[in-house]
Amino acid sequence: MGFGVIRRSLPRLEQQKSGLWRLTVGTPMPIETRVDTTGSMGGNVDVAFRVLPRMYELCSEVLPGYDLQIATGIFGDVQDRFVLCRPQFEMTAEKIVEQLTLMVPERDGGDATEDPHYGLFGAAYLTAAHINRVGLMGYDFTVSDAPARDRLDERQLKRIFGDDVFAKVAENGHKLDINDLPSTKEVVQSLLKGNKLFTVRDGKSQKSIQRTVCGRAHAFFLQVGGARETTKFWINVFGQDRVVVLPSTELLPQVQATIIGLTEGTLALDQVNGFLEKNNVSAHDAEAILRSVANIPIGAQAALPNFSKRPQKGDLFREKTDVWPVDQNADQTDASSADSESEVAGGVDWL
Repeated sequence: MGFGVIRRSLPRLEQQKSGLWRLTVGTPMPIETRVDTTGSMGGNVDVAFRVLPRMYELCSEVLPGYDLQIATGIFGDVQDRFVLCRPQFEMTAEKIVEQLTLMVPERDGGDATEDPHYGLFGAAYLTAAHINRVGLMGYDFTVSDAPARDRLDERQLKRIFGDDVFAKVAENGHKLDINDLPSTKEVVQSLLKGNKLFTVRDGKSQKSIQRTVCGRAHAFFLQVGGARETTKFWINVFGQDRVVVLPSTELLPQVQATIIGLTEGTLALDQVNGFLEKNNVSAHDAEAILRSVANIPIGAQAALPNFSKRPQKGDLFREKTDVWPVDQNADQTDASSADSESEVAGGVDWL
């Protein structure tokens, strides 16, 4: 695993002359996709690699004000040399395309049952996303034409993530029993519902607060093809409202953007056809997509308590690790001095 075992999605901050830190883009929004590249996917692998670079552009339309950070990886089968290739979260379209060029699909897999649940494990337990500290959720997509295995294997987890995988899970704030590993369904439920306790500091009151976020990501299974056994398996894992059948792999980024827009509340159902047709989807396919996404949890992100409170580009923070900006009205001295031309200490910085 390159970039360290834990994948991080963090805000971009610049230090001001006042000593405060300015958010330069917006609240980071992590979007992770893992694509099945086993032999049964056939030409869909090449199609997915060709169209996925459009995802950044399309998601930008439905996620205004966020700092999009995208990780697009691939998975295979435990019988392959590489079960999972998981990149870090990238912040520019150019870097996202560059990461895709590093993915080398084996197009193998020894049987019809594949192993995306190891990628889901990474998403649930080996991701540190700032947006969760804000009380909001990122987005997660699994793209496949086949069911997965029901159980994780300790040996495979160590093979994929390293011998210290369980220490890294604990370091990231999760508790797992090595002797009772979660099922695939339980991994997805951890991803959707969350089980991680955060300690956050209020930039205004400077008080530390402990709380558990509602979940790490709005997660969905995007099905290639119409195999009933595949649909049945993933409905059992994700639920009826989180399995979406793709009319064509060519339309993968359009479907992802539609799901995100509906969940975020920036798209309404009666706007879906117009959005899709504007983005090169035929009227026939737009109708098929609309039918498939009509039952997802529409507005789930917008319904979260902190949705309207999330930090915006230009907000000022007393410390880099603060979750909430300072009250600029109550702290005019800090705010006014920081509003002058910034003197960046070390350039754009990470937490």
